[in-house]
Amino acid sequence: MKSKNLCLVLALAVALATPVVAGEKCTGTTQECLNKMAQSLANKGWIGVELDSDKETGALTIKLVVEDSPAQAAGFKAGDELVAINGVVFADADEKAMKEAWSGLTPGKTVTCKIGRGGKVKEVDVTLAKLPDDVMAKWIGGHMIEHASMATAQK
Repeated sequence: MKSKNLCLVLALAVALATPVVAGEKCTGTTQECLNKMAQSLANKGWIGVELDSDKETGALTIKLVVEDSPAQAAGFKAGDELVAINGVVFADADEKAMKEAWSGLTPGKTVTCKIGRGGKVKEVDVTLAKLPDDVMAKWIGGHMIEHASMATAQK
């Protein structure tokens, strides 16, 4: 995969349509950025995995499957390789292709994932959930700290 930021987004939400989360920086005030981010994340589908990206190969390995998440219900396991979602193969995809494939993924929609485990690849359907409030708060809080630190550093 071409962008580590995309990997981090996928890790928690499969929510690439959010500019602030997808690697673009908010240029407004801290409050404007907070409002924009909260609004964008409110209707994003969530799968419930954290991923690790191999910079050389583009492989995405599942580090953690969140308890009671759609990923856990679908049988994902730590150590699995996430190969593709809805036909988009991560090793081959660029940022634009991934954004197009994932635009409009909202809670209740089902995505088809290709998972590599033990040398075999299988397809698994996962129904996305609403992004939990605690995950949203963590993302927004982390971004706000970064936003405030950048603003302070620029003074």
